[in-house]
Amino acid sequence: MEENVTIDRALEILSEYPLLSKTEEIPLFEAHNRISARQMISLVDNPPFDNSSIDGWAVIASDDPNKRVEISSIFAGDKTPPPLSSGDAFRIMTGAPIPKNADALVMVEDGINGQARNNFIRFKGENISKGEIALKQSSLLTPASLALLASVGHSTVSVFTKPIVSIIPTGNELISPGKELLDGQIYESNSITLSTLVKRAGAIPSVVDSIKDELNDLRDTLDYCASTSDLIITSGGVSMGDRDYIRKLLIEEGTPLFWKVKMRPGGPPIFGIWKDTPIIGLPGNPVSSYVVFLNLIVPWLSHPDLFYKKIRAHLQSQLKGAPEKTTFRRIKIESKDQLFASTHTHQGSGNIKSMVAHDALSILPPNTNGEVGDIIDALWLFD
Repeated sequence: MEENVTIDRALEILSEYPLLSKTEEIPLFEAHNRISARQMISLVDNPPFDNSSIDGWAVIASDDPNKRVEISSIFAGDKTPPPLSSGDAFRIMTGAPIPKNADALVMVEDGINGQARNNFIRFKGENISKGEIALKQSSLLTPASLALLASVGHSTVSVFTKPIVSIIPTGNELISPGKELLDGQIYESNSITLSTLVKRAGAIPSVVDSIKDELNDLRDTLDYCASTSDLIITSGGVSMGDRDYIRKLLIEEGTPLFWKVKMRPGGPPIFGIWKDTPIIGLPGNPVSSYVVFLNLIVPWLSHPDLFYKKIRAHLQSQLKGAPEKTTFRRIKIESKDQLFASTHTHQGSGNIKSMVAHDALSILPPNTNGEVGDIIDALWLFD
């Protein structure tokens, strides 16, 4: 087991256990925000023929504009018309095929004797040619990319199937929201956060009721989840405490692969294999588990474009970095002529309110503080 790994090294180890491996073919109408499982090739030229981008007339540019005579009309959906004779003009509608020897169009606003221009012709294959790559493997299927696939002849797309993800919150102090809160108890929230994030990632969450810090119960729950899911995510029980049993079980009875990552917040995650199923143990503090999910699980399980955009912003607040650790402070982005970042609450890893008050995370390199006026990298989170 490797300890105190960098984020990049953690991602390398995770990538050796791919979660997106099974595939299915589904209609384009059902594929929004799914991830393409193979490279998609254009089945046709797009456009498939030269056509007009305006309403007007198809003409021969060298003809005398004052001697043009309209002889016919061409509509979208018509077959390619016969060639023009000198002086002829075909009235043409947007999307209609252009006669093979027509080399210019006249806008309807200019009248039939108006200026002939070639920039209104959409040429065959100018968008994409038959056999060209339309979409790379592992692309996020957005409305635009799905429209592209339809325009080049595809009615279905191969996507990665949705993994089933078991979510196990642990801790003797946890109680479900809605129940009476007794002395020493706190309301459990990580399962809400993680199940929502898992859904956004395109996976299927399966939430287990909070598990007390008891070895036999945890072992039985891990065994069950390993037999019913593709990934196990736990929260809590991964640090150095006497009852951090997730760490203890994985190290002593599973196959641990790394423990602790050089990041703040979220330093003590553990990853390994339990009964042939990948398991990643997240810290119990809600901000820490959130940040680890975004930085480690999202690139492994899903597509970052579903969660955040990497930006650069001008700091308006001082940010404290950390020795040897990449630091993700919560910041608020303000967009003016440039992007500006500031902080509005304290940065405690138990303060989930700070994730509501802010909409981005700083990316401070190890051993680096952020000073007012600095331009920093950041992850601008999507709602």
